[in-house]
Amino acid sequence: MSEKRFPVEEVISAVAASLAANRDVVLRAPPGSGKTTCVPPALLDAPWLAGKKILMLEPRRLAARGAAAYIASKFGEEVGGTVGYAVRLESKVSSRYRVDIVSDWFMYIVFM
Repeated sequence: MSEKRFPVEEVISAVAASLAANRDVVLRAPPGSGKTTCVPPALLDAPWLAGKKILMLEPRRLAARGAAAYIASKFGEEVGGTVGYAVRLESKVSSRYRVDIVSDWFMYIVFM
């Protein structure tokens, strides 16, 4: 059994089970625990997510780009494949993306 790198990895199965039963789940953990980089990739194979995408809000542009790059590297891909991002004046997604990390600017434009 592999050693856990991030504390949130210990609760990912509980998060996935909660999301299968409920639409909304709040995951609260300190910075650096793996919420951004571990949870979305772990949920992609969940049956209730079949045919759907994950839209993740990251308030800072640099953090959105960095998180997308890190998660994409875990898949052995470049940003814009399975994992993309959209921030002010820049977007890197393809037709096959499943995780989109967006800045609050993007959310403001979309929902106004």
